[in-house]
Amino acid sequence: MSAKPRILLVDDDPMVRLLVRQMLQADGYELIETDNGRAGLEQFIASEPDLVLLDVMMPEMDGFSCLQGMRAASDKRVPIVMMTAIEDTQAVEDAFRLGATDFIGKPIQWPLLPHRISYVLRSHRTTQRLIEQQTLLKQSEQRFRDLVESIGNEYFLYSHNTERIFTYLGPSVEHILGYKPDELHCDCFDIATNNPINRLARTYTEQCLAGIKPPNYEVEVRSKDGSLRVLSLNESPMLDDHGRVVAVNGLAHDITEMRSTQQALADSEERLRLSMQAAKQGFYDINPQTGAMIINAEYASMLGYNPACFDINIDSWIMRLHPDDRQRVSDAYQLYIAGELAEYRLEYRQRCADDSWKWVLSIGSIVERDANHQPVRMLGTHTDITDSKTAAERLNLLAKVFENSGEAIFLCDPDTRIVSSNQAYTTITGYRAEEVLQQTPSILDARHLDLNHYQRIWQALRENGYWQGEIWDTRKNGESYPAWLGISAMYNTHGLISHYIGIFSDITERKAAEAQIEYLARHDPLTNLPNRTLLRDRFDQAMAHAVRNNTLVGLLFLDLDHFKNINDTMGHDVGDRLLQGIAERLVQCVREVDTVCRQGGDEFIIILTDIPDIDAITQIVLKILDQLTQPFVIEGVTLCTSFSIGVSLYPNDGLNFHGLLNKADTAMYSAKNEGRNTFRFFSNDMNLASIERMNIENGLRMALKRKELRLHYQPQYSIQNNTVIGAEALLRWQPENSPMIPPAKFIPIAEDNGMIVPIGDWVLREACKQNKLWHDAGMKLLVTVNISALQFKRGNLLESVQNALAESGLEPHYLELELTESVLMFDTNAVINTIAQLRALGVSFAIDDFGTGYSSLSYLKRFAVNKLKIDQSFIRDLTSGKAEDTAIVKAILQLGDTLGLLTLAEGVETKEQAEQLHLLGCRKAQGFYWNQPLPADEFAQLFTPG
Repeated sequence: MSAKPRILLVDDDPMVRLLVRQMLQADGYELIETDNGRAGLEQFIASEPDLVLLDVMMPEMDGFSCLQGMRAASDKRVPIVMMTAIEDTQAVEDAFRLGATDFIGKPIQWPLLPHRISYVLRSHRTTQRLIEQQTLLKQSEQRFRDLVESIGNEYFLYSHNTERIFTYLGPSVEHILGYKPDELHCDCFDIATNNPINRLARTYTEQCLAGIKPPNYEVEVRSKDGSLRVLSLNESPMLDDHGRVVAVNGLAHDITEMRSTQQALADSEERLRLSMQAAKQGFYDINPQTGAMIINAEYASMLGYNPACFDINIDSWIMRLHPDDRQRVSDAYQLYIAGELAEYRLEYRQRCADDSWKWVLSIGSIVERDANHQPVRMLGTHTDITDSKTAAERLNLLAKVFENSGEAIFLCDPDTRIVSSNQAYTTITGYRAEEVLQQTPSILDARHLDLNHYQRIWQALRENGYWQGEIWDTRKNGESYPAWLGISAMYNTHGLISHYIGIFSDITERKAAEAQIEYLARHDPLTNLPNRTLLRDRFDQAMAHAVRNNTLVGLLFLDLDHFKNINDTMGHDVGDRLLQGIAERLVQCVREVDTVCRQGGDEFIIILTDIPDIDAITQIVLKILDQLTQPFVIEGVTLCTSFSIGVSLYPNDGLNFHGLLNKADTAMYSAKNEGRNTFRFFSNDMNLASIERMNIENGLRMALKRKELRLHYQPQYSIQNNTVIGAEALLRWQPENSPMIPPAKFIPIAEDNGMIVPIGDWVLREACKQNKLWHDAGMKLLVTVNISALQFKRGNLLESVQNALAESGLEPHYLELELTESVLMFDTNAVINTIAQLRALGVSFAIDDFGTGYSSLSYLKRFAVNKLKIDQSFIRDLTSGKAEDTAIVKAILQLGDTLGLLTLAEGVETKEQAEQLHLLGCRKAQGFYWNQPLPADEFAQLFTPG
């Protein structure tokens, strides 16, 4: 290429030629112009330009034909750049296929044209240099191949491209692998085997293709005749000027025979090593004068040490000896070396690498002496005898186990004659070992066994080699006893029975214990009455009898009234004695064919069998109630009891045990609700009530989560001016898609199942939060919240109140807790303590329904309440003219004034009642006369101007 690049421009558009000329001459290019394809081809042949700009659409000869002619006319790869406005992908592909170097689209971006031309020329020059370098490299490689291929038939050169396809194979490849070079134009790993070494070979080949020379490595290949050859490869990557890998060159060395020889040697060494390992033989060679030692690998490895790191000299050997063996072994070794001991054969323990100990048998002999007859070489072996030592110890231990076992053991020959027995055999049977030697043990004697049992034992021994089970035997003194026997057949190496071994124990005590357990499993341990398990069996029998005789079965469920009070006041010992006395009376009240069961706690169940009619059951129940109301005298204390009894009948009320028991339970609760110390037969109305209670109880457990509980507020008024002075928070339950459930229905259930505690906590928090909202709106009110006795007993009322006040921000003196008199009777000291702590916070207290319960001045004094609420039962007849109601209300008001307590009347429903209360001196009241309980938003409207 000349210093001033010559550009041949072939284009029939004079304007294009003008613009190209201006742009390229300004950058120092020499321009040759023609206006058609034929002239352009002639000028290309004549002038040999450095680059051609060739239009596509021209007269006489188009650009594609001109391009094809230029490439055919010259073997020089002159860059030819096509210029066209044609937007045809196929045309572009055809041009590149014919030899175009690049494309410039029309209209041409003229400022970029010189740069485009410069880029194409630089790329062309770079490509030409690369071709020249590759030519030189091929020549150099050829010389190198000629050199290497002259060194022998065990080597051959090879090259493969980046696709791992062989591009060159030296002629020696045919001698080594049987393939001619042109037969292996394939992936270099196509002839590789599945030998694991080839996985590493592939890794190294990929490393070389990445430009990193790998270390020499080996590959196993399959030759043309199917034999396997191992090649050692030395590979190097071949890089271009830009450092890119273009090929891999390598030298292969056939090392198959060398590896075969090495493998044979390794196999021989391995067989020798395995032989020594199997024999557990360690060899040593010691110089007694210097203490130097030479050992084999097994010597170290049998002790768990790495042979390459094993410390081998006489001193380290002594230090590895067990402390208990060290002096004895050292002395024996010295005596042997001194010639005072004829033989060197010792057993001792040596420390292993993991700090455990192994027993070894060390045997040695002096094989070489110096001129002074002093030993200079001693050879010997170490044998691991740990297993044999352990086996000997195990045999010794088994002998001790045999003799000291608490179970009788005997060993018989194939004819069932005893050859050995232990001390336990003598202890259990009474026969000494010498008395039963060569005798058939009585426990296996056919004369002492049931024939069928005897046959089953020996059939199991023949088929399975083992039998175990319960059997009866007779002691020397004639006493029979039960035994648990296991007998096994022992076989020799020929598969024949050599012995029978029997192990048995006296299970007299176990049988008695099992009988006791069986009894306890079916009886109540306190009263010895049948328990529920046995009761079910008895019921099935009674039911079957009733079906045959067309009679009734009565199922009685009895619950002792107020038994907890007896336990709490008199103690559980007295309670247990009372239950035992009740059990005795119940058994006396029924027939032998009937069954009395204690289900647990204070509950009893009775099955009355073969009853002709309901009247007969009634008479029995009345007798039971009469007997149980008679006083019990226990430890000098007279106790009076009563029972609530529920009765269900088979088949009238049901056909299965559990259904009848549930119905009797339901009837029992009905009896309790009727005042206790009575009985009730089951009816469907009870069942409906029980189902309703269960539904309410189940729904109540989810009411809090479903946010179905509401608070309504009963306004409390000043009677004098009819202004609102406070509110009582009253709980309401509105289940989703169901009518509102009255508090009288669900609150007693919540009291029974304990749900009143979390519900009470929610009421406290909700009431305090609402009252704080009213305060923030300018309505300063006292809100009263009812407290259940269970909140004192099971909950933490103090903590609940503190949390409710803290969460809401309500000042404590705007909260009043309303208690019933039953609360005051529960655990008096605990109630007093809790009330005192809450009063210290500023919370006030009121007693609800005052005058209807166990009203006592001592309660008012001890519990320090703030307010008395007069029960509505006294207010209801206040205007009817009954002097006693007026007197009671007046007395309560005077009592409040005397004690400094506030009073508030409940249940005021008429104007006349309000006026009468005002005349008596009552200042505060609540009731339907003013308002029913209202939701919070409606309550707030009482303060909103109309």
